[in-house]
Amino acid sequence: MSPHEKFNSQMEDQLKALKAGIDGAKAKAEARGQEFVERYEKDLAKLESKYDLARYKLTLLRKGGKSALGEVKAGFERAYHDLREALSKASGKF
Repeated sequence: MSPHEKFNSQMEDQLKALKAGIDGAKAKAEARGQEFVERYEKDLAKLESKYDLARYKLTLLRKGGKSALGEVKAGFERAYHDLREALSKASGKF
C-alpha cells in the first residue's frame, strides 16, 4: 500500500468515527425531546456541513494527482480538524 493509499485509508477510518460521534450527538439530542433538538438544530446542521466538506476533500484527495497531493491533503486536514473541533464543542452541549 502506497503512503497515499495508507493516508486515505486512515482518514476514511477517522471520518467514520467522527460520523458516529455526530450520529451519537443527534441521538442524545433526540432523546432529550423535540424542544432540545430545535434549540440545537443549527449546531447539528453545522456538524453535518463540516462532515460533508471533509468527505468532499477526502474524495478530492483520492482523485487528485500526485502534483496536487500536498495542497489537497492540507485542505482535507483543515476540514477534518474543524469537524473534530466542532464535534468536541457540540458534545459538551448534549
